[in-house]
Amino acid sequence: YPLYDFTHGLSDALEGVTHSLCTLEFEDHRPLYNWILDEVSAPCFPRQIEFSRLNLSYSVLSKRKLIQLVEERHVEGWDDPRMLTLSGLRRRGYPASALHLFCERIGIS
Repeated sequence: YPLYDFTHGLSDALEGVTHSLCTLEFEDHRPLYNWILDEVSAPCFPRQIEFSRLNLSYSVLSKRKLIQLVEERHVEGWDDPRMLTLSGLRRRGYPASALHLFCERIGIS
């Protein structure tokens, strides 16, 4: 994946991404991500954050499967209350403070 390592940080910086969220398998790639951004004097310096995968019973969290639900019009869109996206949860009525507390309690910092 050498091209991925080279382009990941560059595309994030050029697209104005502020936080790149990756699964733990990319933790070893962070030094290269930061090095490339330093070397090219990127206009934006995104922060790469690694996290463990969250599994919730009876819930779809896979980005690939969520995209399929939206594209096949099984849901109204990304903010459909049945979707476990931030906009879906917001539309379902969850306040931001509840989501912050959930993240805090499961160990996200």
